[in-house]
Amino acid sequence: MRWLARLVVVALAVSAARELHDRQQKVLAIGADLSEQRRGIEASEAELDATDHSIDDAEARVRELDAQITAIEHEHPGGIPASVKPEYTELIQRHNDAVALQNDLVGRQRRLNDEYKTQVDRHNARVADANAYATESGPCSLLPAWVRTRICGEDD
Repeated sequence: MRWLARLVVVALAVSAARELHDRQQKVLAIGADLSEQRRGIEASEAELDATDHSIDDAEARVRELDAQITAIEHEHPGGIPASVKPEYTELIQRHNDAVALQNDLVGRQRRLNDEYKTQVDRHNARVADANAYATESGPCSLLPAWVRTRICGEDD
């Protein structure tokens, strides 16, 4: 009879060791996943910053061209003379191109912000899952699920 009790204890110890090993592997996988997600978030933040700077540069260019156009228009309130018309037309075209670029950059920034929010939400959900997993403790948590339900009365 003693050998049966010892066998049960050894079986439980082996099951607990397996469960502990499985938990360690899961913790390592969660850590690797969170690290990868953090790297993705950091890359997105860098891309957002770069796009912010590009938008600022485009906005400065639009203001500069607008000032040049306005100066020409103030110099010639009665209309743009033919001698100045090519330069004026070129400024208008460059201004329109700069505005189009700025609009494209703003659209890109919106898309990047949406993707960034999705990444952060996914990361936060994974952190919550990891925290919930980490709070499982006590001797029953080391037992396999089929034993835990019978001995500890816990369900997965």
